[in-house]
Amino acid sequence: MIANLDSLPRRPLLVLVMATAVWGSLTSFESFRASLPKPEAVENVRADAQSEYTITITLTFDAQGDAFSPLALRVSLDGVDEPLFESNTTVRAGVPVLISPVAGIKVGVNELLIEVGSGTDSTEASLHQIAHAIRVQVRVNEEVIVERTLWSEPGNTISGLIVLDVPENTAASAPVAEHEGHQH
Repeated sequence: MIANLDSLPRRPLLVLVMATAVWGSLTSFESFRASLPKPEAVENVRADAQSEYTITITLTFDAQGDAFSPLALRVSLDGVDEPLFESNTTVRAGVPVLISPVAGIKVGVNELLIEVGSGTDSTEASLHQIAHAIRVQVRVNEEVIVERTLWSEPGNTISGLIVLDVPENTAASAPVAEHEGHQH
Protein backbone atom coordinates (compact mmCIF):
# COMPACT_ATOMS: atom_id res chain seq x y z
CA MET A 1 0.00 0.00 0.00
CA ILE A 2 1.20 3.40 -0.91
CA ALA A 3 0.58 6.06 1.67
CA ASN A 4 -1.51 8.92 0.58
CA LEU A 5 0.32 12.25 0.88
CA ASP A 6 -2.81 13.88 2.21
CA SER A 7 -2.79 11.54 5.19
CA LEU A 8 0.71 12.61 6.42
CA PRO A 9 0.77 15.11 9.29
CA ARG A 10 1.70 18.49 7.78
CA ARG A 11 2.51 20.59 10.85
CA PRO A 12 5.34 18.41 12.23
CA LEU A 13 6.89 18.30 8.74
CA LEU A 14 6.61 22.07 8.40
CA VAL A 15 8.27 22.57 11.81
CA LEU A 16 11.07 20.18 10.83
CA VAL A 17 11.68 21.99 7.52
CA MET A 18 11.68 25.43 9.25
CA ALA A 19 14.06 24.27 12.00
CA THR A 20 16.43 22.87 9.37
CA ALA A 21 16.29 26.17 7.42
CA VAL A 22 17.04 28.25 10.54
CA TRP A 23 19.87 25.95 11.61
CA GLY A 24 21.35 26.05 8.09
CA SER A 25 21.14 29.86 7.96
CA LEU A 26 22.86 30.25 11.34
CA THR A 27 25.59 27.78 10.37
CA SER A 28 26.18 29.64 7.09
CA PHE A 29 26.29 32.99 8.89
CA GLU A 30 28.82 31.74 11.47
CA SER A 31 30.99 30.28 8.69
CA PHE A 32 30.87 33.60 6.87
CA ARG A 33 31.85 35.55 10.03
CA ALA A 34 34.73 33.16 10.70
CA SER A 35 36.04 33.71 7.16
CA LEU A 36 36.25 37.51 7.56
CA PRO A 37 39.71 38.98 8.27
CA LYS A 38 40.36 39.77 11.93
CA PRO A 39 40.61 43.52 12.65
CA GLU A 40 43.87 44.71 14.14
CA ALA A 41 43.64 46.36 17.53
CA VAL A 42 44.83 49.94 17.32
CA GLU A 43 46.02 51.47 20.55
CA ASN A 44 45.70 55.22 20.95
CA VAL A 45 49.22 56.03 22.08
CA ARG A 46 49.96 59.71 22.51
CA ALA A 47 53.30 61.28 23.27
CA ASP A 48 53.88 63.06 26.57
CA ALA A 49 53.95 66.84 26.34
CA GLN A 50 57.49 68.06 26.86
CA SER A 51 56.61 71.39 28.48
CA GLU A 52 56.17 71.81 32.23
CA TYR A 53 52.55 72.49 33.21
CA THR A 54 51.32 74.09 36.43
CA ILE A 55 47.76 74.55 37.72
CA THR A 56 46.84 77.25 40.25
CA ILE A 57 43.38 77.26 41.85
CA THR A 58 42.12 80.13 44.03
CA LEU A 59 38.76 79.98 45.83
CA THR A 60 36.46 82.81 46.98
CA PHE A 61 35.15 80.62 49.81
CA ASP A 62 36.36 77.93 52.19
CA ALA A 63 35.91 74.62 50.37
CA GLN A 64 35.06 71.66 52.55
CA GLY A 65 33.11 68.45 52.51
CA ASP A 66 29.49 68.13 53.53
CA ALA A 67 27.21 65.43 54.95
CA PHE A 68 27.27 63.48 51.66
CA SER A 69 30.94 63.70 50.67
CA PRO A 70 34.12 64.69 52.53
CA LEU A 71 35.61 66.09 49.29
CA ALA A 72 36.88 69.67 49.50
CA LEU A 73 38.83 69.84 46.21
CA ARG A 74 39.70 67.37 43.46
CA VAL A 75 41.51 67.93 40.15
CA SER A 76 41.48 65.03 37.68
CA LEU A 77 43.09 64.64 34.28
CA ASP A 78 41.37 62.75 31.45
CA GLY A 79 39.17 60.69 33.78
CA VAL A 80 42.14 58.82 35.27
CA ASP A 81 41.32 57.09 38.56
CA GLU A 82 44.21 58.73 40.41
CA PRO A 83 43.53 62.49 40.64
CA LEU A 84 46.26 65.09 40.19
CA PHE A 85 45.19 66.65 43.50
CA GLU A 86 42.62 65.73 46.14
CA SER A 87 41.90 67.18 49.55
CA ASN A 88 39.32 66.17 52.14
CA THR A 89 40.42 68.92 54.51
CA THR A 90 39.29 72.53 54.30
CA VAL A 91 40.84 74.58 51.49
CA ARG A 92 40.92 78.24 52.57
CA ALA A 93 39.53 81.11 50.53
CA GLY A 94 42.13 83.30 48.84
CA VAL A 95 45.00 80.83 49.38
CA PRO A 96 46.19 79.55 45.97
CA VAL A 97 46.49 75.79 45.57
CA LEU A 98 49.50 75.06 43.35
CA ILE A 99 49.78 71.75 41.46
CA SER A 100 53.22 71.55 39.90
CA PRO A 101 54.47 69.84 37.85
CA VAL A 102 51.32 68.36 36.33
CA ALA A 103 52.12 64.80 35.28
CA GLY A 104 50.31 63.07 32.46
CA ILE A 105 49.63 65.90 30.00
CA LYS A 106 49.74 64.38 26.49
CA VAL A 107 49.97 65.78 22.98
CA GLY A 108 46.37 66.25 21.79
CA VAL A 109 43.22 66.92 23.78
CA ASN A 110 43.46 66.79 27.59
CA GLU A 111 40.55 67.37 29.97
CA LEU A 112 40.90 68.78 33.48
CA LEU A 113 37.92 68.17 35.76
CA ILE A 114 37.75 70.53 38.73
CA GLU A 115 35.38 69.58 41.60
CA VAL A 116 34.99 71.72 44.71
CA GLY A 117 32.76 71.00 47.73
CA SER A 118 30.75 73.91 49.10
CA GLY A 119 30.48 72.54 52.64
CA THR A 120 27.21 74.38 53.21
CA ASP A 121 23.69 73.14 53.54
CA SER A 122 20.83 74.69 51.57
CA THR A 123 19.39 76.67 54.51
CA GLU A 124 22.71 78.31 55.32
CA ALA A 125 23.31 79.12 51.65
CA SER A 126 19.84 80.59 51.17
CA LEU A 127 20.36 82.89 54.16
CA HIS A 128 23.58 84.30 52.71
CA GLN A 129 22.66 84.21 48.98
CA ILE A 130 26.34 84.24 48.04
CA ALA A 131 27.56 82.77 44.77
CA HIS A 132 30.90 81.02 44.93
CA ALA A 133 33.71 81.21 42.40
CA ILE A 134 37.07 79.60 41.74
CA ARG A 135 39.80 80.90 39.51
CA VAL A 136 41.77 78.29 37.57
CA GLN A 137 45.03 79.12 35.84
CA VAL A 138 47.04 76.72 33.72
CA ARG A 139 50.62 77.65 32.94
CA VAL A 140 53.07 76.14 30.52
CA ASN A 141 56.71 77.01 31.14
CA GLU A 142 55.61 79.86 33.48
CA GLU A 143 53.31 81.46 30.85
CA VAL A 144 49.56 81.56 31.60
CA ILE A 145 47.76 79.79 28.76
CA VAL A 146 44.32 79.42 30.40
CA GLU A 147 42.58 81.55 32.98
CA ARG A 148 38.96 80.66 33.78
CA THR A 149 36.54 81.46 36.55
CA LEU A 150 33.93 78.84 37.46
CA TRP A 151 30.81 80.01 39.34
CA SER A 152 28.12 78.31 41.40
CA GLU A 153 24.74 79.20 42.76
CA PRO A 154 24.57 79.68 46.55
CA GLY A 155 25.13 76.38 48.37
CA ASN A 156 25.91 74.34 45.26
CA THR A 157 29.17 72.63 44.51
CA ILE A 158 31.32 73.87 41.67
CA SER A 159 32.49 71.55 38.94
CA GLY A 160 33.86 72.38 35.55
CA LEU A 161 35.79 70.94 32.67
CA ILE A 162 38.75 72.70 31.11
CA VAL A 163 39.94 71.33 27.76
CA LEU A 164 43.58 71.75 26.76
CA ASP A 165 44.53 70.99 23.17
CA VAL A 166 48.29 70.47 23.25
CA PRO A 167 49.94 70.64 19.82
CA GLU A 168 52.92 68.56 18.77
CA ASN A 169 56.05 68.91 20.87
CA THR A 170 57.68 71.97 19.35
CA ALA A 171 59.15 74.97 21.09
CA ALA A 172 57.29 77.47 18.86
CA SER A 173 53.76 76.20 19.43
CA ALA A 174 51.60 77.17 22.38
CA PRO A 175 48.67 75.07 23.63
CA VAL A 176 45.13 76.08 22.84
CA ALA A 177 42.61 75.88 25.63
CA GLU A 178 38.87 76.18 25.86
CA HIS A 179 36.26 75.76 28.56
CA GLU A 180 33.53 73.13 28.39
CA GLY A 181 31.13 71.40 30.65
CA HIS A 182 28.73 72.58 33.24
CA GLN A 183 29.13 74.99 36.07
CA HIS A 184 26.77 75.13 38.99
